[in-house]
Amino acid sequence: MNPEFPPLNPLRVFESVARHLSFTGAAEELHITQGAVSHQIKALETWLGFELFDRTSRRLTLTRTGEIYATQLGLAFARIVQATHELLASSSHQILTIRGHTALFVRWLIPLLPHFQSAHPDIRVRLVSSVEGVDFRREQVDLGIVYGDGPWNGLRSDLLFSDALTPVMAPGLARELPDPCTSEALLALPLLHSNRRPQHWAEWMAAAGASREKSAKDTYCEDLSIVYQCAIEGLGVALGQLVYVERDIAQGRLIAPHPFVLRRTRGYHLVCPLEHAEENKITRFRQWLLAAIGTTR
Repeated sequence: MNPEFPPLNPLRVFESVARHLSFTGAAEELHITQGAVSHQIKALETWLGFELFDRTSRRLTLTRTGEIYATQLGLAFARIVQATHELLASSSHQILTIRGHTALFVRWLIPLLPHFQSAHPDIRVRLVSSVEGVDFRREQVDLGIVYGDGPWNGLRSDLLFSDALTPVMAPGLARELPDPCTSEALLALPLLHSNRRPQHWAEWMAAAGASREKSAKDTYCEDLSIVYQCAIEGLGVALGQLVYVERDIAQGRLIAPHPFVLRRTRGYHLVCPLEHAEENKITRFRQWLLAAIGTTR
């Protein structure tokens, strides 16, 4: 190795710490311990022969030299990401990386993908699951599927589907309800809550003209996919996104007994940076997905 070239791992860690101004933030982003971050920074400072952070203040701050170095490294890493994008785009088999939520992938996108792969065999789809929003500046991601109202500055966005939320449950649990189903009877059952969307049940109740106190019988889950599986197993009532549960309802695994569906413009959007919106693989996937949604609807 070139003796004038600093070690790569400490460089990557330093760039992350400098961007977050936090050892903890860098550790979370890089999936390493805070102790490992501290060790890598010390190794880089030892190699350089001077300190990059001012350790005299209570807040983590960069030295003037550290600020200059961090700026240049940020530009260098950005060029590496861009060069990688260009390489992948020019290869015979392009890789299209999409970031989104696990439940959205499992319950909606993945069942559609075999049709895309059959129509576009030269593009390989790579799915990256995360509960956090996509950051195109730092991540090697082509497309994101994000939840919200939109639009977002600097991004092209296409609405895939809007919220259509209604209670769903296993057939066995639904037998406890009167016909027609009333809000009072429905809300007497255990509810399944997503910690990622904790307000959804309250919003549905308000729109449906119903109310309910918290119950010790309710279940709270981190992953929305777990919420749906709990509903299928009869553990409670989930507030289902209709496009997520269409197949389960059609095949009898879930029942939607209540007539009220909360519909609103907020929903899931396919997003990408404006400067990459017309890249071949992105355009082909966008056009295919929007057409597939139109056919499904």
